[in-house]
Amino acid sequence: MLQDQQWQPVPGTAGAEIYPFIRKPDVTCSNAYLIRTPGEILLIDTGADAGQMERILELVGDLLLEAPRPILLFLTHCHADHCFQAIRNPRFRALPDLSIAAEETGAQVLESGDTVRTVAELMGREIEPLPVALPLLAIGDHETLEIDGAALLHRQQIPLRSGDTLTVYHTPGHSPDSICIRLGEYLFIGDLLFSASPGVAGLSGWDQPALLETVGRVRWIFANEPVSLCCPGHGRCVAATAMPGLLDRLERDAAELASIGPFDRGRLDDSLEHAVDLLQEVNRIFAAVSGRLYALAYRLEELGEDEEARRYQELLESDQIDGVLADFSQFADEFNAGKRLKVQLVLKAVQAIQRIETHFAGDRLNHVVDAALLRRADRLLTDFMNTVFGYRDAGCLSSVDPPSMLREIAAAVSTPPFSDEAFIEAADDPVAYRAELVSRLAYLPLLEDVELVLDAVGSFPPVLVDRERFSDEVVGVLEGMAAAGAREIRLVLRREEDTAGLLIEASVPLSPRRIRFYRRKFGLSGAALAVSGDGAGLFLLFKPASS
Repeated sequence: MLQDQQWQPVPGTAGAEIYPFIRKPDVTCSNAYLIRTPGEILLIDTGADAGQMERILELVGDLLLEAPRPILLFLTHCHADHCFQAIRNPRFRALPDLSIAAEETGAQVLESGDTVRTVAELMGREIEPLPVALPLLAIGDHETLEIDGAALLHRQQIPLRSGDTLTVYHTPGHSPDSICIRLGEYLFIGDLLFSASPGVAGLSGWDQPALLETVGRVRWIFANEPVSLCCPGHGRCVAATAMPGLLDRLERDAAELASIGPFDRGRLDDSLEHAVDLLQEVNRIFAAVSGRLYALAYRLEELGEDEEARRYQELLESDQIDGVLADFSQFADEFNAGKRLKVQLVLKAVQAIQRIETHFAGDRLNHVVDAALLRRADRLLTDFMNTVFGYRDAGCLSSVDPPSMLREIAAAVSTPPFSDEAFIEAADDPVAYRAELVSRLAYLPLLEDVELVLDAVGSFPPVLVDRERFSDEVVGVLEGMAAAGAREIRLVLRREEDTAGLLIEASVPLSPRRIRFYRRKFGLSGAALAVSGDGAGLFLLFKPASS
């Protein structure tokens, strides 16, 4: 395995040595790999970090003092996190006998200074045209190999002065110009393994069919070319023996992304807004869940059920969600202070979501936490990931009678999720009895000190709505109003021409962020949101079922 920032031999070459810059995965800057041979200096990607570039220039300067020789920069693709320093660093551009090589379509992008296809716009970076002396894989410069009887692999072999051969393979999908580069037994794979990741999939030039074909191309490389180690664009190197499993996962993930939307400036901004809302809402939901679990554990201890009490305490401690949220909050503070980019905050939210999802998976919290709360938590995470991937959630709209739905909502917040009959029936079964006991101890009346007033007088036409989702979101609004100090909440159905609307009104004002959050959530359930004149209520307008 390669050691970071040390000279090491490249197996399978005539004395080439590599000095890798291996970074923790970071969307703003890639790894870089400096290689010295007696005949040339090779560099695979520069990254975007100025400090990393300074160290590269220092090493290159030392090598040139030892023996002047050509410098060849090979770019795995044209995204700015891999080549920004090559574009913007004047000392690098002024190096003697420097040539830059990139796949021919990427070369055109770099020479035109295209901020969209280099993703510089999303990263908030300013770039300028970068001359590319060696367009790779152009017609006449490559051989075409047929693999699996259908897919084609373009391969170009470049002889080096040192006597070695550098081989370039066209592996599009992450971007049209993505390439893998082999020197000896080392294969440099760019962003191949991250191509189906949230916030990466859907970038300008991303191509799902091409990516799926590229997985087959890379499998062919491992089966037919001498490769012992893969050097990615981000993160640690990967032994070739581990790649089949990673390619299987990449193929599965990519296959599910047929309907993904473009990850452009608009989706980045939408994802950022959603991430900010997500932080506060997950904090609120997690506080509610943890409070109920700790209260349950305390009551169980009082009853002498110490082992059961520890089990429920560990439900939270094992996942350390509070640490994940604190880390996310600190990252958001750094973003607000101008130390992080938009795309970094969005991807940090993705990372937090992926950790938190495991906590709500399965049935560990059933019979302990309200089902509506768990469903809202699950949807919160799913909705955010749908935003990042650009999926359009059509919802499960069906024709609903508004008064009956309103009565069900009122019953849901006032009726315990257990019965005396079930408790009696479980008396002879210790496991069932303990589950029934836990349900009672964990139950927390949502509106115990709040008067809920229903007003659904008159006739109302059927409306189109996702019934379960809408009901859960209304329950969430009621919880929020009660927590803010409301002592009376009115639910008023109104006839609106050929449809109906629901007014949720209390004496507590709603913040702009909260209103934005509700607008997004209720919109996904099929209802349009308006705010009452005094800012202390929500008016939800349904779609008519007859339209």
